[in-house]
Amino acid sequence: MRMNSALLAIVASIVVVGSAFAQDLGPRVKKLADGVYVHTGNGFDSNSGIILTDEGVVVIDTGQNPIESRDIAATVKKLTSMPVRIVIDTEPHGDHTTGHFVFPQAVIIAAAGGGESMRGADRAAPNRIQTMAATSPEMKAALEGYRFIAPHIEYHDRMTINFGGKTIELIYMKGVHSESDSAVWLPKERVVFSASAFVVNQVNILRPFVTIPDILAAGKMMRALNPEYVVPGHGTPGTVKIFDDGEKYYALLMDRVGTLMKQGKSLDDIRKEVKMPEYASWGSQERMPTNVEAAYKALGGKI
Repeated sequence: MRMNSALLAIVASIVVVGSAFAQDLGPRVKKLADGVYVHTGNGFDSNSGIILTDEGVVVIDTGQNPIESRDIAATVKKLTSMPVRIVIDTEPHGDHTTGHFVFPQAVIIAAAGGGESMRGADRAAPNRIQTMAATSPEMKAALEGYRFIAPHIEYHDRMTINFGGKTIELIYMKGVHSESDSAVWLPKERVVFSASAFVVNQVNILRPFVTIPDILAAGKMMRALNPEYVVPGHGTPGTVKIFDDGEKYYALLMDRVGTLMKQGKSLDDIRKEVKMPEYASWGSQERMPTNVEAAYKALGGKI
């Protein structure tokens, strides 16, 4: 009887504390499924995921910058006393990975090429952290103890993590945004973290190695998982409508670029003449030339 009473007391305290947590997570944290949360970035800043398991916490991306990383860490502490054991990178860029040092006990996992990309960026901008620290006293404080941490484990093609009662599937996506992009799929909870293959209400930057067919293939693959929730690398989490909206945008872009190509226009002329007024409200309009170039290449144009 004493043991049962003690257990009931523990359960009661968990219920009370859990209720307090739910009221104290802030407007940018949303529970998507049992033990699965999204920590949404400000505006177009990167999103992060928090997964609670019986053996510790899994964090998906460590935030736009170290201020956000420490905010994510604070959210974790509100949810559980267990440490962050695993960090999964959906991509290697600094707006997803600089905050690794905030989670020193974690094993970092990424798709093959993630570490090489991070090290290359670090060499190319040796003063990046000092420059970041100089932006504000808050940023300087958040960067205290900073150290560069590349992924400890890199996988090829696919990887399944069974940890603390959760199953997490990592799927490599080629040519969609960076050198090392991963979709993170929780099959039981039906949540997919879709990396930056698709973003919300924003023109995506399409680097020279990114192709529109690869982006569309990734969207088709993730839609086939039949997720209930889609968490993009940037922008408001939602449903598969995120993929639908992206596909419609690229279809219209390809149609307009293709029409001008048939008229014999040069790439320089096409860059100047293609207009997408339907998407004028989307952010990062300065990226439109890279999108036009990607459409031009996808349609057989040579650059």
